[in-house]
Amino acid sequence: YDDLIENNRRRMALLEESARLLYREWFVRLRFPGHEHTRIVDGVPEGWEKRTLGKLVDITMGQSPESKYYNDFGEGLPFHQGVADFGDRFVNHRIYCTAPNRIAESGAILCSVRAPVGRLNVTLDKIIIGRGLAALQSRSGNQSFLFQQLLTYFFKEDLIGTGAIFASVTKKEFEDQQLLNPPQKLIRAYEEVSRPIDEQLRVLFLQNQKLR
Repeated sequence: YDDLIENNRRRMALLEESARLLYREWFVRLRFPGHEHTRIVDGVPEGWEKRTLGKLVDITMGQSPESKYYNDFGEGLPFHQGVADFGDRFVNHRIYCTAPNRIAESGAILCSVRAPVGRLNVTLDKIIIGRGLAALQSRSGNQSFLFQQLLTYFFKEDLIGTGAIFASVTKKEFEDQQLLNPPQKLIRAYEEVSRPIDEQLRVLFLQNQKLR
């Protein structure tokens, strides 16, 4: 069982790396399909534009219910307040909550908004989120591209946010972050490659849960 888990873990690492490398090749190094015929103006390919995160995604900021609603025996929905149960990509459920307040739907990208700001994970289940997290859903449905885009943007933790003791970020600060956004045709081309990778990652993660 340990060997099977480790084999799956290695496969997941290779898949993650392939999606990340393709993203960097196309959207960071700008060697995307057709780049030879695209003018670069001030370091930006023609047709690309800067857009705020608030215009690209729906953001749900977490809010923590009272602790009396928490349990560790599976009643209610999984509850996540911060990064304590973040994995390499997917969150692991440990605490549950019976007071459904702020909800992150299955497939949502979770981003920590209190120190460390900018750490990312994905939930495969509908969950309740506390004040340390925000849930992000791409308005165009390009969730796979958005995940890589955010991974690249938050290249180090606490890149944004304020706070005398520890960094934290408000919804307004979050929404105002500017991202360089390529044309939808190019995003869709990336999604055609990355979505099957994401599905393989999901299957391998669930297999490892069963094996454990």
